[in-house]
Amino acid sequence: MKAFRWLLFGALLYPLGSGVAQEPTPFPPVKPESVGLPTEAVRAVADEVAGYVKAGTIVGGELLIIKNRKTVLHEVYGDRDREDKRPMERGTIFNIRSMTKPLTGVAVQLLVDDGKLRLDDPVAKYLPGFDNDKSRAITIRHLLTHRSGLPLTIIGAKIDQFPDLQAQAKAVGEKGPQFKPGEKFWYSDAGSDCAAAVVEKVAGVTIDRFVTERILRPLGMSDSFYPSAGDDPRRARIASLYMGRPGNWTRARKGDGAPMYPFAWGSQTLYSTPADYARFLAMWLDEGKVGDKRVLSKDAVARVLTPTSVMSMLGSDAAHLTGFSDLKAFYGHMSVLHATGTTPEQARVVAFGHSGSDGTCAWAFPGRDLIVCYFTQSRGQMTTIRLESVLDRELLQAGRPRAPVPEELKPYLGTYYANFMHYKNTPFRVVFQNGRLAVDIPDQLVFELRDPDKDGQRAFVASDKISIGFAKGRDGKVSSMQLKQPGVTFELTTSPVKLPAPLKKEAVEKLLGTYQGDGADGTVEVVLKDGTLRVSVPAAGADVELAPRTDPASWEVRGIPGAVFTFQVNKDGAVVSLTAELPGGKRIVRNRVEK
Repeated sequence: MKAFRWLLFGALLYPLGSGVAQEPTPFPPVKPESVGLPTEAVRAVADEVAGYVKAGTIVGGELLIIKNRKTVLHEVYGDRDREDKRPMERGTIFNIRSMTKPLTGVAVQLLVDDGKLRLDDPVAKYLPGFDNDKSRAITIRHLLTHRSGLPLTIIGAKIDQFPDLQAQAKAVGEKGPQFKPGEKFWYSDAGSDCAAAVVEKVAGVTIDRFVTERILRPLGMSDSFYPSAGDDPRRARIASLYMGRPGNWTRARKGDGAPMYPFAWGSQTLYSTPADYARFLAMWLDEGKVGDKRVLSKDAVARVLTPTSVMSMLGSDAAHLTGFSDLKAFYGHMSVLHATGTTPEQARVVAFGHSGSDGTCAWAFPGRDLIVCYFTQSRGQMTTIRLESVLDRELLQAGRPRAPVPEELKPYLGTYYANFMHYKNTPFRVVFQNGRLAVDIPDQLVFELRDPDKDGQRAFVASDKISIGFAKGRDGKVSSMQLKQPGVTFELTTSPVKLPAPLKKEAVEKLLGTYQGDGADGTVEVVLKDGTLRVSVPAAGADVELAPRTDPASWEVRGIPGAVFTFQVNKDGAVVSLTAELPGGKRIVRNRVEK
């Protein structure tokens, strides 16, 4: 979920010409029908990703589909750097964040194959920071399966607070686990970094050097590397990072800027391309071989792909979301596994791979000899899970009969228009999916709904804190849909509404500026954007839209009933503060900050 580099061995990691000479592709292009895939199904997947760019859900992306080791689609969409007007190109290099973890896991498995360590060895045998009462019970297996109990991270605002990975791992061990080791799955970047630190101790070289020499080079992954302070020509091909939310992306880091991380980690920091990562997944499909050369033992591949836990959401015990129908997300040894069954013992793996929080993901389907790599640089959106449902429908479930919609559910199907937060007459669709009603939120996911409670509310399967209700008119037909969250209810209409005329700057100019609250209330910016007055929270990368009321100093928050912002003025008519009255009775006063 982050990224990295190494300074000392920069000259050793990259042979001459490695930044410009790509390995010949092992996946030659063919027409989809030649390998048994309908062209229209492959095109539907590509159109889905193109739609993400068109809707502003992502800034840019690259999609690679390989069937029977033949490329049936390889396309790019949108921009590599929007501000510099640089379009996405094949061969763009992405920060793959947590997709680094499987390579760290394979590095550990290689040392097991070499007989240099055992998975049930205590980490304290190799890392002295774990030799204490809190951390002594943690094993290497715990690190690989995210069952160590260690926290997500110990890295704070200062990303270079440690001089090297060994010092970072020492601090993790001294901090100790949050839970009893082995008790449950708890996703941990800190634990993954410690796994890499073990590799460094045993192998006697840094993790980036080990991975490069033992994995990247043998697999021909010449476009995969850990950026360093050196002048590596591949850095010019890195996609710029965008943060924010769908429709409101801000460039957070230029791709060809200074390296992001002080040294290589195990949890992240590898940069790669879809074509390179496909080589890595193909090695797993081939049980550890590349051509006639064995890189990893068959036993090691089996360990990697054996489910050990039901996978939970980041920092939560809630089950991880997946877009694949009839499958559940499990975790193996540094691998995400989509499988049938409800427990690790029952699970039969259908797909494996991993994702990264900057918007990258890759899946391999061993029963179909199918690899799909989808990379973006738009951090925090949910299109990777959304694309899973499209892959499921178009490539996995194609030809299977669809269940009929029960008559009692048909009246609720259709389009409802959202006008709250950043949505403006945005269509939300209610559909029938996997035997349930589901609501399709276009820049998020298709959320399946539970059966109605006594009040007619249908909770999201993914979260019982969010629910959907429907209202009917006198004619008995559905007239609106309500989306209920804790403390607020949003109403969606069955027809678009008339939106207010754009505001002119001179009408609201005296309201614009910075307002500072106390403590956790933080700073907000009042801005005019796209003809609307907005209160922006820079720290959260979010904003709310204001709509005028009868009193010119008072504005309601569009789409959040009961939320009102009022501007206070002094005797000279100058705005001096902003008061927010929120649902539930909370009141926050922020004073205007003079420029």
